[in-house]
Amino acid sequence: MTTYRLGELLDLTDELNQELESSNGRDERSGRGQFTTPSEAARMMSTLIEPDGDFLRVVDPGAGAGALFLALVVDIIERGSLEHVSVDLVETDPQALELLEIAVHRAHLTAEEHGLKLTTRIIDHDFCDSSAWTDGSRFDAAILNPPYMKLAASDPCRRMVLRDHGVDCPNLYAAFLAVAVVLLRDSGQLVAITPRSFANGLYFKSFRRYLTSMASFRRVILFDRRDRVFRSSSVLQETVIFSMRRSAADPDGLVRVETRSDHLSEPHETHDVSHRGIVSPNDVQRFINLPGNADVVEAADQVAALPADLHSLGLSVSTGPVVDFRSRDFLGSARAAGTVPLIYPGNLKKGSVEWPLDIRKPQGFTVSPQTSQLLFPNGYYVLVRRFTAKEEERRVTASVYQPIDGYDSVAFENHINVIHRKRGPLHEDEAVRLADFLNSDLIDTYFRMFSGNTQVNATDIRRFRFPGLIELL
Repeated sequence: MTTYRLGELLDLTDELNQELESSNGRDERSGRGQFTTPSEAARMMSTLIEPDGDFLRVVDPGAGAGALFLALVVDIIERGSLEHVSVDLVETDPQALELLEIAVHRAHLTAEEHGLKLTTRIIDHDFCDSSAWTDGSRFDAAILNPPYMKLAASDPCRRMVLRDHGVDCPNLYAAFLAVAVVLLRDSGQLVAITPRSFANGLYFKSFRRYLTSMASFRRVILFDRRDRVFRSSSVLQETVIFSMRRSAADPDGLVRVETRSDHLSEPHETHDVSHRGIVSPNDVQRFINLPGNADVVEAADQVAALPADLHSLGLSVSTGPVVDFRSRDFLGSARAAGTVPLIYPGNLKKGSVEWPLDIRKPQGFTVSPQTSQLLFPNGYYVLVRRFTAKEEERRVTASVYQPIDGYDSVAFENHINVIHRKRGPLHEDEAVRLADFLNSDLIDTYFRMFSGNTQVNATDIRRFRFPGLIELL
């Protein structure tokens, strides 16, 4: 009689993943943002499922070769607390579907030998399309590693989710999460691994409001290295594993937050944070704060206690208005007749601005009636780079622009955030102190709490709290 050991299912996970990754469609899958889940990460996620009763109904959207499904079967058998598990596996990739059939067959044999009743359905259907769920299906849990791909406004999936659920999802992983949470019963559980990009920024505002109105956080697992989960692929996004319950949030309820080096390590930081510390009920942007350790929580409390924001200081922040590829006719060399300085991120050096520089970017911008609305009066401004390299130590880097002699105006390129006063300059001392504050460890730590990106948006800066005007001046 054949014996089906649990470890063999996990070995099968890696074998099927490897076969899928080495298939002819690998580049196509990567282009769609589809990446296999390593068996260790799948195991970690399966342990977050908290069954209630002796029957569990699960949906696995974007099931791939079955990594999450196999890990879940192993975990449930090891626990020994369930009699029956039903899993709907949703996948449309032909090569993945062939491998998924193998995973399901082996899982059934193993479950039968260990006394677990296992029911499965493989559903070859676009998960964004609600017509697959007209039977009123409701699940106890959804477990998913969704595809990561930007969606154009015209994309069918984005339009279907907006039409059916009233939420705009700029990325495919957000669309999968939006549909998954709808399919959960009350108190049903969502377990997912995704990029952290949904936690902040204007693009995901609609999605954050939707998700946090439908479900509340239970567990969060962070990784202190950007590339430590999907080591065998080209994934560079900072990822997060999290679990949520479909229920209204208790602001005082506790969320367990862990930080790990990778999916194989034990957590080296574990602490509990109130749900209001993850999602503030008073935050209209619904930023999702993910403090990896107690020091980050302390930094967040310090920033929250500061008395001012940009608006109360009489200041504003805008993205630099010059988009160079749309303004080619007005780009020129430094000090050319009829031009003013054009400042790129490459001109920002160690807290100040150096101009002109030989950085393979035009250093002059033509003054004309067509460009007048793109210019700022020459004076003091605080400039924050919108993008930093992933290997840089700091995410928030601010520089002071000092007025360059001989010009009435200055132009700022689109990859710079400009802090100004009613489209005009700041006081010199104010600009210097404001830049010093933005370059502080306190702000960098605070920013990393809600952003896993190398991008700093104007929306993020508007969220910062600042010392009062007298302290800045």
